[in-house]
Amino acid sequence: MAALKSLEPNIDSAQSLLSQLTTPSKVALWRLLFFVVSVGIWVHEQLFDIHKQEIEQRAKELITGTARWYRDQCFIFQYGDALQWVSNKYTYANKDVSKQTIKRAAVEEIGGQVRIKVAKLGANDLPAPLDTAELTAFKAYIGKIKFAGTNIAIISRNADLLKISYDIKYDPLVLNSSGQLIADTSVNPVEAAINGYIQNLPFNGVLNLTKLTDVVQNVPGVVDPVLNSAHAKYGGLPYKPIAKQYNANAGHMVIDSNHPLTLNLTYHV
Repeated sequence: MAALKSLEPNIDSAQSLLSQLTTPSKVALWRLLFFVVSVGIWVHEQLFDIHKQEIEQRAKELITGTARWYRDQCFIFQYGDALQWVSNKYTYANKDVSKQTIKRAAVEEIGGQVRIKVAKLGANDLPAPLDTAELTAFKAYIGKIKFAGTNIAIISRNADLLKISYDIKYDPLVLNSSGQLIADTSVNPVEAAINGYIQNLPFNGVLNLTKLTDVVQNVPGVVDPVLNSAHAKYGGLPYKPIAKQYNANAGHMVIDSNHPLTLNLTYHV
């Protein structure tokens, strides 16, 4: 034991330790300890940030099969390009934005079926259906990337048609009996508001009659709008009344040109 005595460390007294902790020196032990701990915490945070980025990137690359994943794959579709099997998944050899024809997409799961609605952009940047060749190619694309055994229905068709009628009490100081602005008879603000509301709905968005009436109510010169009727149809099916709201089968909708608002909006003082 005596031989080990010389190896015993010098133990500071309480007063000596207190003087070391209170010294104002810039290289004081307590300052160095704080610096080392601070650097250690900073490095730890940087490693966590890097790890988070790696996890997020990996999550983006995973094939999840969710509705959101299917929707994202719709926008990746490149018309005219072949798919390649790379790293256990189908992908394109090169990304070509000019060939990514699908600009609107929505995916729903209804009754065990994944329903994919897609559209490209047509006149005035409004949704338009894929043509026959584009739709055939897109179905083949989905057939390759989809999860095996998944029941998928792909919809890309002309807009659902609407037939809407209002009885509108108006301010004769602002509007005339045809609903035109007195200050500019080339403008029919009620028709513009209705069409604007429909066109600004998100793809596969829901037409809400209460919100539509609110839009009409806010048109300058409109005193009291009363909804008489609202009907919708798609494909070759007959018109059906809309109770409160309507979700378009095609994902988008327009006023039927055979039943224009001009003939279905009645104005009175």
